[in-house]
Amino acid sequence: MRIVKNGDPVKKGVKVKKDDSGYSSIMSRVISKKGGKAKDYEDLMDAISYHETGAQQRMKADAVQLVQNPKTKELEKTGVGRGLFMFESGEKAGGITAINRTYREFKDAGIDIPSWLDNAYKKKSIDMSKLTADQQKTVFLGNYLQHPKADLGKVSSGEQSIRDFWGQYHHAGGASTDYKAFDESYKSYLKYNK
Repeated sequence: MRIVKNGDPVKKGVKVKKDDSGYSSIMSRVISKKGGKAKDYEDLMDAISYHETGAQQRMKADAVQLVQNPKTKELEKTGVGRGLFMFESGEKAGGITAINRTYREFKDAGIDIPSWLDNAYKKKSIDMSKLTADQQKTVFLGNYLQHPKADLGKVSSGEQSIRDFWGQYHHAGGASTDYKAFDESYKSYLKYNK
């Protein structure tokens, strides 16, 4: 093991790489660990992104959660959800948890850590809307490879639906999980993706 800048032990030979999203590396890791094909996981990410970003910001990497202003009734980009998957910003929120898990997956697998991920790992909060689409997809996959309950392989094998994966592991609304809204988005996504 060697030590990188932030003091975390990393498997020998793992280094910080510049100018790489890490997407192809993490996708290869997912397929190796969970089976399936890249298209299975890309469909999962696209369907969730399609729903999470909503009609006004459809599948835009720089999306910010829209919240209705109580005075003007206008939708404003003031929510905590950020990026394609609306990972929440803030200390100990979903975004930084996903970054930490992704970093750990790269480290555990002995995969060179992209410099952007190394930098994000050193922060207490992350605004995912500031990352590229490929960087956000890297975080999505790394997060779920390290998730204590989610199993990406069950989606690729057809054992679990995209809808159930979203509702059980991705949606952060707790008891307010709106499966009807997801179903409507998913139906639209399938039309959009023909």
